[in-house]
Amino acid sequence: EIVLIVTSTLIGAMSDRTGRRIIFVGGLLVLAAAYAIYGYVDDLTQLIIVQLILALGISLSNVMIIAVQVDYADEGSRGKLVGFTGVAIGLGQLLIGVFFTRLPNIFVDRFGVPELVAGEYTALTMAGFAFFTAIIALIGLKPGPPPHITEHLPVRTLFANGVAAGRDNPRILLAYLSAFVSRGDMVVVGTFFMLWLTQAGIAAGMPADEATKVAGMRFAIIMMTALVWAPILGFINDRMDRTTLMMLALGVAAIGYIGIGFIPDPLGALMFPILIVIGIGQMSVTSACQTLVGQEAPPAARGSITGMFAFGGAAGILFITKVGGGIYDSVGPAAPFVLIGLFNAALFVYAIFVRRLPQTRPVIVAG
Repeated sequence: EIVLIVTSTLIGAMSDRTGRRIIFVGGLLVLAAAYAIYGYVDDLTQLIIVQLILALGISLSNVMIIAVQVDYADEGSRGKLVGFTGVAIGLGQLLIGVFFTRLPNIFVDRFGVPELVAGEYTALTMAGFAFFTAIIALIGLKPGPPPHITEHLPVRTLFANGVAAGRDNPRILLAYLSAFVSRGDMVVVGTFFMLWLTQAGIAAGMPADEATKVAGMRFAIIMMTALVWAPILGFINDRMDRTTLMMLALGVAAIGYIGIGFIPDPLGALMFPILIVIGIGQMSVTSACQTLVGQEAPPAARGSITGMFAFGGAAGILFITKVGGGIYDSVGPAAPFVLIGLFNAALFVYAIFVRRLPQTRPVIVAG
């Protein structure tokens, strides 16, 4: 996350000069190279170096995913593109869970390779997927700078444009802050939820493996709800005022995350409706802020703005991981959820204010 924080704004600004394709393809090739050598490191220093390279590839790819969504979507179908991108990301996470985590065992059991070699083959398989995706990006994206950029400004000027956009346009600032919160939402669910429910199951007398299974089933409810909701939200997103949808998304997420703090038994039946609300809220905030920043970003500064947007997301991940971990231990396992719920609630109030402000430029939304 530190690498993403340091590099994302620069990457976004550079893409306004060089174009999206070269950075997107380059990022995927960096990912492929890092995965290819990941299984062959011999000591901690080499491992850290490879992880830094991997993080750079993630940063390059992550910023360009957002930039491409902003560039290529017609305004009337932007929500659908973001929604189906959310589905693709969810399917990718599912593929990791049901296939790639089992791949080392498959290599050992079916092909009889040693365990260390199985790990190397798994990393090489990931490298192959990244390389294949780089080819898709090379074929599918337009080369060169975006056509709406007619002058080559210095990178520092482009970076300043990304900062100034948040200062001058309250809707872009709302999107930046929502990126911080949306990535925090994902950390809370991905990091602390499984830990909390696994510990609760063990405290209730379950064996560790059974407690993990129960926690995994409840985690799956959140993920499946988000996956099913994403395309539905995409169609809604193209038929509503984007700031209004951002406001509603933050409100739903706040209800879910704060509500989980009042559940007396995390393994009880009352948890199920809250998990559905969290799944809907998490996906809604993530999609709504991406659509809002795409709508509001001026064409000449889209890369710079998406870089700042990605910066906000990385900062949210780092903040919630650090602070959430501390209050998980010192206050209680529900504390990180309530904290991120309060962040959502505060932004909900700000979104109400922003919604009342006039549009900064004409926007076409499908009716």
